Amino acid sequence: MYTQTIFELSQEAERLLQLALRHLDTVTALPGGLQAEQGHAEISPTAHSGGHLLAAQQDTLNNELRKITRLEMVLAIVGTMKAGKSTTINAIVGTEVLPNRNRPMTALPTLIRHTQGQKEPVLNFIHVEPIERLMHELQEKLRDIDRAKLALKLEVDKDMNTLLERIIGGVAFEKHYLGAQPIFQCLKSLNDLVRLSRALDVDFPFADYAAIEHIPVIEVEFVHLAGLGENPGQLTLLDTPGPNEAGQPHLQKMLNEQLARASAVLAVMDYTQLKSISDQEVRQAIAAVSKSVPLYALVNKFDQKDRNSDDEEQVRATISGTLMKGYITPGQIFPVSSMWGYLANRARHEISTYGKLPDHQDQRWVQDFAEAALGRRWRTADLDDLTHIRHAADLLWEDSLFEKPINMLLHAAHANASLFALRSASHKLLNYAQTSRDFLDFRLQGLTVTADQLQDNIARLEEDMAHFTVRQRVVSEEISHEVEQAMEAAQGFIELQQREILTLVENSFSEDNLHQMSVTHGAEVRWSQQDGSGELILEDEEQANRLLSLIRSDCESTIFSCQQGIIRELSLRFSQLETSLSRTLDDALRPIESHVKEELHRAGFRTRITLPVFQSGSLQITMPQWFNGAIAAEESPVGNARGGMRETVSRWLNNPNWGWDDYVMTKTRYIIDVNAIKGRILDSVATFCSQILKALAAQVDVSVTAGMATFFAEFSQSLSSLQKSLQESLTLRQHHQSTVAVLCQKLQQSLATVRWIEEDARLLRDDIQTLFAAEQR
Repeated sequence: MYTQTIFELSQEAERLLQLALRHLDTVTALPGGLQAEQGHAEISPTAHSGGHLLAAQQDTLNNELRKITRLEMVLAIVGTMKAGKSTTINAIVGTEVLPNRNRPMTALPTLIRHTQGQKEPVLNFIHVEPIERLMHELQEKLRDIDRAKLALKLEVDKDMNTLLERIIGGVAFEKHYLGAQPIFQCLKSLNDLVRLSRALDVDFPFADYAAIEHIPVIEVEFVHLAGLGENPGQLTLLDTPGPNEAGQPHLQKMLNEQLARASAVLAVMDYTQLKSISDQEVRQAIAAVSKSVPLYALVNKFDQKDRNSDDEEQVRATISGTLMKGYITPGQIFPVSSMWGYLANRARHEISTYGKLPDHQDQRWVQDFAEAALGRRWRTADLDDLTHIRHAADLLWEDSLFEKPINMLLHAAHANASLFALRSASHKLLNYAQTSRDFLDFRLQGLTVTADQLQDNIARLEEDMAHFTVRQRVVSEEISHEVEQAMEAAQGFIELQQREILTLVENSFSEDNLHQMSVTHGAEVRWSQQDGSGELILEDEEQANRLLSLIRSDCESTIFSCQQGIIRELSLRFSQLETSLSRTLDDALRPIESHVKEELHRAGFRTRITLPVFQSGSLQITMPQWFNGAIAAEESPVGNARGGMRETVSRWLNNPNWGWDDYVMTKTRYIIDVNAIKGRILDSVATFCSQILKALAAQVDVSVTAGMATFFAEFSQSLSSLQKSLQESLTLRQHHQSTVAVLCQKLQQSLATVRWIEEDARLLRDDIQTLFAAEQR
């Protein structure tokens, strides 16, 4: 590692960040600047392309300055509530630092900082005052509320009862917690406070924890990084609230803000829910960060894959080519089992540190490990064989597929934490410089044109906005028609596929095909067609099971092939639909965009107004498993045995009955009810085709509706921002000429400064990229 070079680059980054913060103060203080915008209700804080974004830069720049002083690389972990985010963080750290509960567990973002030598985790919650004020307010509320009524509003479990007693008793949160259990209790209580606040109609102080230095911090040595030595930088994980956690809409805003301040983002995705709406919300949050930070993805719960599911390569292709196209490459996607990785590594760590596993009756994770590594029939005695347990843990770790992301992501992030911190700072500086330059340039242009020209442009823009409203209604109808046609075509395609599948199933269960199967594999089969029932009758259990397996395999192969064909065709059709809808929107609104640009350019303005990107989301459908329990063998008796030795003995004893009529000799035969099996499969196919059409219609409706609403809202906001900015320019233009001249001079000076910041930030970024390239060689 180039220590001296990194030190010099960090000094340069710190200088530029401080310069940018001073520059932002200057811009804010300008007449008609951000401060004026925020202080007048009639002026939008989004005044043109830079206003709102520029106003939000101060926290980001201060955050980067804080990270640069300690060369901290912050890896933000984002995922839905059930994706296994906490388990993944525990697997990355190598020990349990976050509790797992079947409810949202990240109401507040939490930092987990790798601290060399800190074997026992410690939680520092320095900024606890807002929580203390909340506790006092809740205490007053609880004095007058009936517990039974409260229980109707939220689930009051053991943890919630503990919190209620704590609030009533006036027991405050501490600033430091040592050890896993005290940390768990603190984090659980914080999250339960969010639920309780909602139930009692008390505002939780989220705004007080917007700054990253105010959120809780866990310091612990990451097991995977122990013994790797010190590096110039520091690696920290950021556990972020998912956008769908606790049903809190403000968490989406908090998530976006935290991701924008991270050095890199790790998305934890649920392998079983890759195309769900909740997972789509996470992808949208990541897309909002754009390409300003590196992005990686762990596809958790890969242990639930079966032989009909997507393999590693297909998962990477789906995510990089469809779900997160343009934001991530296949090499940055890792299918894993976080639970297996966490359990295996914790077991190995316990054995290495203490020479044994803890008592499984005291620590539940040991039971989970035993079941995952040894199978459901494990015994307590198995845990005493350390050689066997160590080997089982190694195999479980290998099966978890966690080794690859640990080596390629965690070790690299630790070794290059300083470079990640520097690169993050350079990107944020460039973003600030470009946004600020656009804002100032537009302001300056507004002071160089006449008041008449400004009024004329405002009037023309208002006409364009009215025209946009009309075009929005027209294009919405056109898109609805396109979607309707696409759905009709999809329905026709699925109905055709259903008929083809039914034909293939009939062929699979035909007498000729079944006879050929039995002959090929030496099974002695009788075919019964009595009363229209098709039954295969076999005398040998092993042959029956073998033939049953062949029938199942033949059916699965046939229908799975058809299923894959449906997936590919629907994916292609709706990828084409997305392209078509984007083209329709562009064709309808591009003239307005071009006209606005042309009019403003003629007046002396240069503006970056552009149409937003239409995001319809994923239109693929997860297929169900069709054949679970679809085929079963039955046994039936052959009948009573007559004659032979029984009758001979009866005659000898002169007692032809002798109670033997109650005894029946049976011979087991094995019957496969072909028609029943076929009927269940055909019913399943029909149900599936009906369900896939309903699900497809719902998914298209949600995706297209949301995509169009976002598209129109963003473009409308761009036009409104232009209008407000032109009106502000007109107000400034009407001041005394000497005042306008002084403001122009200040804007020019400010523009010169921001251009220097941009040029130096670009050089800083290039030097950092050169170091990254050198480290990778």
